[in-house]
Amino acid sequence: MCYHVSNESDPEELKAEFKLPMDKVEQFKKRYDFNGFEKPFLPVISKENPRIIDMYRWRLVPHWIKEEKDFKANTLNARNDELFEKSSYRQYWENRCLIICTGFFEPHYPDLNGKEHESWYIKPKHKKYFMLGGIYNEWNGMKTFSIVTTDASPLMAEVHNDGKRQPLVLKGNAALAWLVPNLTQDEMKSLMVYQYPDEELEAYRVIDGIYNAKQDTNLPEAIKPYERPPFDVLSMYGV
Repeated sequence: MCYHVSNESDPEELKAEFKLPMDKVEQFKKRYDFNGFEKPFLPVISKENPRIIDMYRWRLVPHWIKEEKDFKANTLNARNDELFEKSSYRQYWENRCLIICTGFFEPHYPDLNGKEHESWYIKPKHKKYFMLGGIYNEWNGMKTFSIVTTDASPLMAEVHNDGKRQPLVLKGNAALAWLVPNLTQDEMKSLMVYQYPDEELEAYRVIDGIYNAKQDTNLPEAIKPYERPPFDVLSMYGV
């Protein structure tokens, strides 16, 4: 699953990096932690208009939904193995986009039999941004998207060790191919097995609470390596 991403950069940095103009800049926000369940707007490049960076809202809403409050499905992510069959997605596989972020978060379970988990952050080692493969739909005049998820790479399977899933991270020709207008389903399936090289990823534990909706994690510490709080051993003995 991929329910939290970061983008702590400015619009000018995005435009300079991708050499593209940006639409709807007023919807842009920079945050250390975007919670998908809050349905934020994020910068995307879409098949529909790959010559601009646009702002789409996270959580795909199918066209047949009248009131979003009545739509109970979790469509923050679209599994690659459900994309062409599941009713929430099957009409939108041709609507592909790239979601721009500086990193994403995943839970890690030190004990797979336990409930306690750590928050881990994954970012590109040599670049500023990730491009995540997604699909979108226009609903009530607003573009809404889901992030496509795939089987985890060896590194990501160690991080997200309960579900062994990860977002579809694309780069170079794979990212360009995702925006080709007339891809077939078989060609799209081939793209969805692409794995961003593990040696180009940086993954580390960050502050706890990323997945706690009651905790404010829009903090610089959210994307910095975890530092264990100081522990006074002598205090255990009343010294």
